[in-house]
Amino acid sequence: MERGRDGEEELEEEEEDEDGGPESALEKSPFQLTAADVYDISSVVGRDLLQLRAGPQLPATRARLQFRIVRVLEMLEALVSESSVVEEQLRRERDSLRRELEQLRAAARGNAPQPSLGPDQMVIDLTDPNRPRFTLQELRDVLQERNQLKAQLLVVQEELQCYK
Repeated sequence: MERGRDGEEELEEEEEDEDGGPESALEKSPFQLTAADVYDISSVVGRDLLQLRAGPQLPATRARLQFRIVRVLEMLEALVSESSVVEEQLRRERDSLRRELEQLRAAARGNAPQPSLGPDQMVIDLTDPNRPRFTLQELRDVLQERNQLKAQLLVVQEELQCYK
């Protein structure tokens, strides 16, 4: 029995040397896996399943397949636990940012910054009924139009006097 196991291990090592690519994916860290590695692992496990189904059930093939399945499960566990850790970190960061935002909003409400006004700017209270409703330029335009209309009125009044 000892000799049979040694022969099977040698056969397994030869297989790994020949197909170094797909089996090497099982040895990688789960965080270094690529899509190609996942396909390689799938290929290796599928091949072992076919060997079990096609031939006599060799203990070495069964043991190798069990090892590979356990390794894949360990990789999945590592990935899931890592994603849970990252998710928790992101939640904490989000909560921290929300608290900071609320603090900034509260500070902004409490300390409304005094606007820095230039020489041509003024602050208007929108609730004041006597507040200015026109800009200075608009007021000038209205006054100029009024003066033009007044001049036209005088001309028309003079013409009317002439006709009387």
